[in-house]
Amino acid sequence: MQSGFWKSGIGWIRGGRRVLVAWALLGALAAGRADADPLDLGDRSARWVEVRFEVSPEDQPGELDRLWSDPRRAHLEPDASSRLVHIRIPAREVEAHLRSTGTETVDGSFSDFVWTLDPASGHVLDARLSGRIREHVQIGPFRTAATVQIDVSMTTRSAAGFRSTEGVFGIRTHQFCTPDLDAPATRSDPGCVAVAPIAYDASRGYVNAVGALRAAHAVTEIRAFSPLGEARFSESRAGAPESIVSGPSRADAICSRAFGPGCRVARGG
Repeated sequence: MQSGFWKSGIGWIRGGRRVLVAWALLGALAAGRADADPLDLGDRSARWVEVRFEVSPEDQPGELDRLWSDPRRAHLEPDASSRLVHIRIPAREVEAHLRSTGTETVDGSFSDFVWTLDPASGHVLDARLSGRIREHVQIGPFRTAATVQIDVSMTTRSAAGFRSTEGVFGIRTHQFCTPDLDAPATRSDPGCVAVAPIAYDASRGYVNAVGALRAAHAVTEIRAFSPLGEARFSESRAGAPESIVSGPSRADAICSRAFGPGCRVARGG
């Protein structure tokens, strides 16, 4: 599902949206060919591992397990006082992934993307990150850029959903909502589309954590459905470098029709 990051929870996070579909397909095919063993959460040894994010179109936030990003580096760390494990995706990797999907990040503004999992149940107890992105907005003949603070929190232990609306400046957003799965049809919210949380599947390394993405700007704040929680974790492939991969160059990574004629390559969708 993921943006950056993915299926967009908000128009500001484009994850795999405005890049060419062919670009995403090539990444998915490459990932499929190079799949490593699913991550073994029972092995508590600290080590480098890999993560891929789902990057389906932004207008389909409830669509799961279709297109996958290239692998990114992450580090598994056992919790010192419990049986939990933490998977830490370095901020540099997060920014590189977001830039590769068409999101313009503010350099150095992102935290690490930290996942806390319970190996016994497979549940994601928490998956959290924060950072700043730039959104380019066209208002009539005027063009401007806004810096947006985003804060994400997700889990597999509670339900989440989205309600599609047209938000600020006409940007289509997927507002966060909490579906009442036990309510009768006459009392449930027909506008809230539930997205199922899926605990870690050890046979595939697949997980779908759901939750909210808070996007704040000086003039507005939106609580959107987060597209960042659908991932596949795997052991590092033999021969994979231990250094952090920085991703494509900044100029090429954020190139999109949304950013005007200055782009050297047509990567907008």
